[in-house]
Amino acid sequence: MPPSLPFPALKQWAVSIVVTVVLLSLIAAAIGGETWEVSTAVLATVVAVATLLHRLFPGSRFFTITFANAIGVYACLYASFLESLYTGVDTTVALIGFLLPILAFATGVFIRRHAIRSVIASAHPHIQRRFGRAFLWLIPVALIGFGNFIVPLGSLDPLAQSEWLLVAMGAIALVVLLASRNVAVFLIDTGLLFEDFFETVAGLVKPAFAFLTFYSMIVVLFATLYRLLGRLDTAPTFMIDGTARDPTFVESLYFSIITLSTVGYGDIVPITYAARIVVALQVVSGIMLLLFGFHALMRRTSRGS
Repeated sequence: MPPSLPFPALKQWAVSIVVTVVLLSLIAAAIGGETWEVSTAVLATVVAVATLLHRLFPGSRFFTITFANAIGVYACLYASFLESLYTGVDTTVALIGFLLPILAFATGVFIRRHAIRSVIASAHPHIQRRFGRAFLWLIPVALIGFGNFIVPLGSLDPLAQSEWLLVAMGAIALVVLLASRNVAVFLIDTGLLFEDFFETVAGLVKPAFAFLTFYSMIVVLFATLYRLLGRLDTAPTFMIDGTARDPTFVESLYFSIITLSTVGYGDIVPITYAARIVVALQVVSGIMLLLFGFHALMRRTSRGS
């Protein structure tokens, strides 16, 4: 933990760590699938790297959050490649391949920590100037990924697939190691921008709460109307999962929410004119609420800036 932090800074630091751990836990659980050992290994390694980054750069409390988000994007891409190309790879090999670029990034950041710290000490981020340079490393990574589609991996036996995966991920790890400084600097800049965004959002808590209050009132009001229609009309008011009947109050709440959000899954459909009129009124009131709500939020944002 960074030493001698005041309570507000300590609280913000703790929140960033909790958010990072929760996000990484979800990623680890998704990547590991039904094997909890793999999920635990992924979580332990990535949290260890995130902790190392936070210890190296304690001044950027949002760095670990942006790092966790980057790991999330990487995990999605890696899982997609495994499911589509490397179907015969052993779980242990897949885990090693996943962790290689992460460990390479941590190694490169540790080696170049002094240069990265000088960037953190700067007055404000220069993300526009470094944007292109920060993503140059993606070109060789993309070429390696494209090579996976050229090679007929489906015709290879599991051992050959495992070898090819480790070679490909080892090459990507080498690229990440060489570009670790630029990647870390970009993540730091992104973290600073995220901090500005977080402060802006914090100023919108009150209008957002008021908006959600009115939103919930409309949901409950129309859910009650849907429920009462069934009691006032002798004929069934809705078609629910192919059966004409009156909705329960829970079903009325569900239908009110999806109607107000204009999703319309089609599992609950109004079949009487009275129910359709009430649905139309809720759709119109929901659109008006969204328009006035967004206007209020934008006006509050303009005043804050």
